[in-house]
Amino acid sequence: MSEVTAHRVAAVMVRLEAAFLALIALYLLLRTLTSEVQELDAVVAEIIFLALGSLGLYFAGAGFLARRNYGRGPAVMANLIALGLAYYMIDGGRILWGILLGIFAALTILAALSAIPDSRRR
Repeated sequence: MSEVTAHRVAAVMVRLEAAFLALIALYLLLRTLTSEVQELDAVVAEIIFLALGSLGLYFAGAGFLARRNYGRGPAVMANLIALGLAYYMIDGGRILWGILLGIFAALTILAALSAIPDSRRR
């Protein structure tokens, strides 16, 4: 895989994750506004966490597109967390979702690690 292709693949995968997190945050926000919530502070914290995670992954994608180092660390860390989540999904009976998440997270980690910036570039 060429350097440019690796960066584009990593950027697309990370930005897909960012969009997914943003959609979950929006869903939780809409559910909170339209239904009765037992633990409002926990839901608000989760919405903020998802929104910040989405924003961080979006900018990590920008780092891949710019062929810089700053996108790789957050992308790998977020997907290592996603691998752990996939394990708990499988353990909790959500086997298909866990396998899909695990595969996507592993592929994103591989894409992020293969998108090595050109050190000669200034």
